[in-house]
Amino acid sequence: MSATPGPDVLARVPGADSAVPPQVESLTGGLTNRSFRVTTSRGRYVVRLGTAYDALLAIDRRVETLVQRLAAGACVAPRVVDADIASGLLITEYVEGRSWTAADFADPRQIDRLGERLAALQAIDARATPGLARLDPVALARGYVQRIVAAAPEEQRHLAPLLIESERRWRDSGAFARSPVLAHSDLHGSNLVDGGTRLWLIDWEYAALTDPLHDVACVLAYHPEAVPHLPRLLAALGLERVATPVVLDAAIWLFQLLVLLWYRARRVAVAASAAEQAAEERAARALASLVHNRSLWPRGV
Repeated sequence: MSATPGPDVLARVPGADSAVPPQVESLTGGLTNRSFRVTTSRGRYVVRLGTAYDALLAIDRRVETLVQRLAAGACVAPRVVDADIASGLLITEYVEGRSWTAADFADPRQIDRLGERLAALQAIDARATPGLARLDPVALARGYVQRIVAAAPEEQRHLAPLLIESERRWRDSGAFARSPVLAHSDLHGSNLVDGGTRLWLIDWEYAALTDPLHDVACVLAYHPEAVPHLPRLLAALGLERVATPVVLDAAIWLFQLLVLLWYRARRVAVAASAAEQAAEERAARALASLVHNRSLWPRGV
């Protein structure tokens, strides 16, 4: 896939065949893909080009497209216009709005809005959807480690103990006993587009059928500002009774492990920026510091 949309790609955008040439603007954000806003006589669209590192980074474009289409049906995600699984091309409707910041995650009213969106996503019954298997975070972590060690054998002694610990954390999380739901899996503020009347979730590369606490762990791992409002988020998802401190710590630890391994896997192929190195280091520190400690959580958890 080229670095910019070629004529063959633009031809797939609605309205691109009109007498008025499409306007193409590069969109910022994202570490692995190139995305563009394309304006035609029919509207505005996002054209996302794929990456050469899908396998290394455990990206499944088929699942991404499938889940985003399901989420769009519930008005949680922008509508998918066209997709080419083999190349990673994805064309969606463009949604107007601003990205969330730390202030949004610290605002209980915004957490209520996010909880409503995640509840709508989790309400989609996708368990019988063909080709949508349940995510096993331990198996996913093991796959990351195998690919990292294949390129950098010296990483084995650092990563092997984390895999052992991941099995214990998986048992502590209790996820195996809960019915799986659809999860976005990358709820960084840059992937939340606030249109005022509606909150949209974008960038569904790591969407999966998995534990209902997976997205909660994602929010808390990325945005600790949300911790004081955790009871509100759990209540929106009906998870108040299952989310004990031990369970929450385990779920967050597993998510932070996947974050750490993602950055290390990417570093095998691409030189890391200072910001990416800092993100990897934060994930490593979080793994070392997460303990079963009730004082970490607000009253009522």
